[in-house]
Amino acid sequence: MLKQRVITAVLLIPLMIGAIYFLSTQTLALVFAIIVMMSAWEWSGLIRICKTKNRYLYISLILCSLFISWITPLQWILLVSNIWWSFCLLLFIKPFQEKSISFPISKVWGFIIGLLILIPAWRAIIYLHSLPTIGPSIVLFLFMLIWLADSGAYIAGRRFGHTKLAPMLSPGKTWEGVYGALVICSLYLVISTQFFDFSGKKWWFFLVLGLTTVLFSIVGDLLESLFKRIGAVKDSSNLLPGHGGILDRIDSLTSAAPIFTFGFLLLERLNDWS
Repeated sequence: MLKQRVITAVLLIPLMIGAIYFLSTQTLALVFAIIVMMSAWEWSGLIRICKTKNRYLYISLILCSLFISWITPLQWILLVSNIWWSFCLLLFIKPFQEKSISFPISKVWGFIIGLLILIPAWRAIIYLHSLPTIGPSIVLFLFMLIWLADSGAYIAGRRFGHTKLAPMLSPGKTWEGVYGALVICSLYLVISTQFFDFSGKKWWFFLVLGLTTVLFSIVGDLLESLFKRIGAVKDSSNLLPGHGGILDRIDSLTSAAPIFTFGFLLLERLNDWS
């Protein structure tokens, strides 16, 4: 399993970095739209849309939603997304400590939640990539932040983990893993501020934004875990050897991207006020 994970990662990481730096924003939007549609296929399985024609219909609706989001003001999309993920955070606080969890979801709500998960993340990443000069670098920064958070949580959880974070959703996650993710990401954020030339209030804002993004990335991970429990599956698919499905790789990003982008817009306003 570990060997498969490493091989898959070694193949995918250079492709992703190359796409971020060498593709135009329009081309990257198309590539990521394909990833979103593949994720939508996996999501339709998690919410138990079983008939193939209905799953294709679901993907078509997601594709239409992508086009609509392209012409919708970004601020509104991010605002709705941030409200949604804040609700999820509050929703998970109590179940974190529960011994059992019951969370029935209808297919209609599953469809709506799928929109809230996939569309804002796509729109946020495309916006970041379109930023003059720093676009590709800030996208790579965000991807690295989430990867380091996952790695830090995994290492700290394996080494020091005792206190379960959400035993009924993801038994392997611990609070010690969360602390490990915050520590390693704090170091990464401090180093990154030197490259993005933040100082004073902007330095502190960027640090807080980064750590907030890390915390919400965990919420995205837990939400997918909840739906995998509902769907009674271990992974969203077996498309990526050793990693599961695409959703299993981007679950943290679905919450992190809109949260970070919303904060980054506020940071740009802070620059205007300075």
